[in-house]
Amino acid sequence: MEHTQLFFDDSRVFGRAGTTRVYGTPVVSAVYRDPDFSTDYCSPWVLRRDGAYIMLYMGVHRQTKQHALLAAVSEDGLHFSPLDCSVLPLENRLSVHEIMPLGPSQEPLTVLEDPLAPADEHYRLILTDLDWNGRFGAFGSVLSSPDLIRWHETLHEIPGFASEPVGGAVFNREKGCTTILHRRTWGNRDVGCQDTVDFCGFSDFELCMRQDSLDAPLDEIYGMPAFPYAGMYVGFPCIYADNKPSRCTKFNPGNTYPQLAYSWDAHHWQRSLRQSFLPEYKGQPSLFWLTSMQPLPDGRLGLYAAHSDEPHGVAFRSNGSGTILIYTLRRDGFIGLRTDGEAVVTTREFLYRGGPVHVNLNAAGATCAVLDSAGLNGDVNVFGDGHPVPGFDHVDCVPFSGDSTDWTPDFAGGSLDRFRGRTILIEVRYTEGTLWSISGDLTPLTNTEAARYRTRGFV
Repeated sequence: MEHTQLFFDDSRVFGRAGTTRVYGTPVVSAVYRDPDFSTDYCSPWVLRRDGAYIMLYMGVHRQTKQHALLAAVSEDGLHFSPLDCSVLPLENRLSVHEIMPLGPSQEPLTVLEDPLAPADEHYRLILTDLDWNGRFGAFGSVLSSPDLIRWHETLHEIPGFASEPVGGAVFNREKGCTTILHRRTWGNRDVGCQDTVDFCGFSDFELCMRQDSLDAPLDEIYGMPAFPYAGMYVGFPCIYADNKPSRCTKFNPGNTYPQLAYSWDAHHWQRSLRQSFLPEYKGQPSLFWLTSMQPLPDGRLGLYAAHSDEPHGVAFRSNGSGTILIYTLRRDGFIGLRTDGEAVVTTREFLYRGGPVHVNLNAAGATCAVLDSAGLNGDVNVFGDGHPVPGFDHVDCVPFSGDSTDWTPDFAGGSLDRFRGRTILIEVRYTEGTLWSISGDLTPLTNTEAARYRTRGFV
């Protein structure tokens, strides 16, 4: 089974000399500006349908101030244009690409694909609504669609749900359900989750992330969109920063920007570097809502963020300067191990099942080695120390230089298939560059799992 080793932490690393952990660098590759609506709000959401990229987003009509859900379409995931939705029978339609009007207190939390749903409910939209009167709180409803354009309500109110916008939802492969990530209540800036199989019944709210002592003073987590990636889950916690509050509220002004988080089960999350994942954020009055991610045809990742030059609160009451920024990111390029000199990174043990090993890096120079825990003469080391294998040491590797998401090392010793069914470690030496990932038909093992496999033949 294909495994991609990312470097969010050192849990799968035995050694990393001479390296610094760094974020990747998303690059603005396209900008979308709605012709009729301000888009300063918490969107967009991009999904695939019939080979095209469909982008749904919230906007406020510049003349009437009417809120609406809107649609755009792209063939390459980068260059979008308004999608003609005039087939929908809307009264008082404001624009050809309007899908539905929204009330002044309504905002979508997220839009997702539901693999467990019937065809006419294949896509789900969770809509939040603020109740300024009776409950002075928030509640959410579920809308469903067969095509991302025609929506119908399938649940009027989600039990136990009281969130404001900026959230996410992922299909949880471990539990066979959808995990929804959202705030606890209106005014609480933290992240929790609820599970659902059918979007009718929901588990209790479970807190999974909040601000801590490593955050900048008074910063809060506004919410977190999240996405499955390479056998794990990647989240973009939205940080509400730079607020100068009165003694009764933290609303106006303040900025927002995304950081990076990760999880193996979509419930328990680890924070990453405490800095903006988007390099454009400089702390000036600005809002960055990074809410969607999709793979692109050329192998890069598309990241989609609404941006405003206005601060929090002010942006929601003006015509706004909102644009939707479409970023591109190299494959596996979330976080890497960088060196300005020389670096050596050694993985923990893998059960190698055959085929090439792929290394994603940019470097002035690099070599790779295979370390064998089983001993040079086949003698079992219960806890091996990783012997370099003759013919597969660094001196036996054809050197690499440049930038590649798919370097497959070649060795004087021949094919790596001689290690099929054995436990190995992989070591990369490189200069002046960044290692992003190592992948192949590899099963990660702990020390005891590897020792058990070598002595008893099973994990």
